[in-house]
Amino acid sequence: MSFVTGEVVEERGGDSPFKVVFKQGDEVLAEWSVESKEEGEEQIVAAIRSLMEEHGEDDDEEGDEDGEEGDDEGDGEEDDDDKPRSPPRGGRRS
Repeated sequence: MSFVTGEVVEERGGDSPFKVVFKQGDEVLAEWSVESKEEGEEQIVAAIRSLMEEHGEDDDEEGDEDGEEGDDEGDGEEDDDDKPRSPPRGGRRS
């Protein structure tokens, strides 16, 4: 999969002198007009920060209330707080 890039480019013959363009490889994912290169750069940074904040919130929702992540499906082991747990291989239970 290609990296996603964001850049401000000159828009010749358009409504505004510049536009913000987000691309993945050669495919344009999103674009919009801006009045200046600086405005476009600020909008790119704001979009990335917003995505990072959203991603951070999603990570918190995936774990259990006590901060542990849930059981991985398909590993054959289920979490059961009533059952004694064996120590990890090569280690001792403290």
